[in-house]
Amino acid sequence: MRISYSAYDTFNRCPLQYKFSYIEQIERPEKPELFFGSLIHKTVQFALKKDPILPKEQELMDFLKIKWQPEIFSSKNESQQYFEFGKEMIRKFYADWQPGLRNIVATEKYFQVPLSSKHILSGLIDRIDKLPYGAFEIIDYKTNKALPTQLEIDTDKQLAIYNLAVQSLWPEAQDVRLTLYFLKHNLKITTKRQPYEIEQIKTEVINIADKIENEKEFAPKANKFCDWCDFRHLCPLQEGKVENREQNDDINKIIEEYIEAQQKIKDLEPQIHQHFDLEKIEEFSNKEITITRDKDKKIIIKN
Repeated sequence: MRISYSAYDTFNRCPLQYKFSYIEQIERPEKPELFFGSLIHKTVQFALKKDPILPKEQELMDFLKIKWQPEIFSSKNESQQYFEFGKEMIRKFYADWQPGLRNIVATEKYFQVPLSSKHILSGLIDRIDKLPYGAFEIIDYKTNKALPTQLEIDTDKQLAIYNLAVQSLWPEAQDVRLTLYFLKHNLKITTKRQPYEIEQIKTEVINIADKIENEKEFAPKANKFCDWCDFRHLCPLQEGKVENREQNDDINKIIEEYIEAQQKIKDLEPQIHQHFDLEKIEEFSNKEITITRDKDKKIIIKN
């Protein structure tokens, strides 16, 4: 069978989720964060495919704008917030990008490499470079808000799978660097894998592929990601716990108004701080309300 890291990870996490995703292929609504991450990747790839030519920054911004789909988001404010967030990521990437200084072997490299006589490993690598001293570097672009620890990166199984794939495609690639490029933070974190770790992940994936082929029940398995699963409404472990969000127009409206209110607060708070700083005050009162600012610059409202 053909297996990817995503399939391997999904089955490990929950066999029933694997069944819904990969066997029954139940259609899922597109989530804003997934759409956003995918489009940022496409914008970066659009730039890399022009290497060694340096396009104008505005060309990348125009690409992002043309591909943007505001209807995916829950409100106009949420769409705008994500869009501005994306533009900032692209600005940081563009400022750091130096076309022509790297030997880019491949971008968006789709691979299919044999794991055993029965199984094939497949996947997609964002970027592969050949470094001047002969080593290869795998670069995976990330749009995460939070940074993982070095330990989490050193034990990341997806990176080990990428290492395995590159060494299968280019046997001379004995020295491989694995780099995660966090676009929000404009930060690159690098790790490496030892030969025994590559063999270990290969064995693990083969074992999971064997289990999938022999699986009959695809039983649900509770895990920390259950609350975010697209198939909660179909899961017997979640029966009675899941509300049909599509049919509850009242809560949808409330949530949309809440998001808009939060955005409004983010827009207005800097103006309050600016006034306090200008007037050199930490409290403001009128006939109805008093607003103070504590030592941590937190706005407090008193009736």
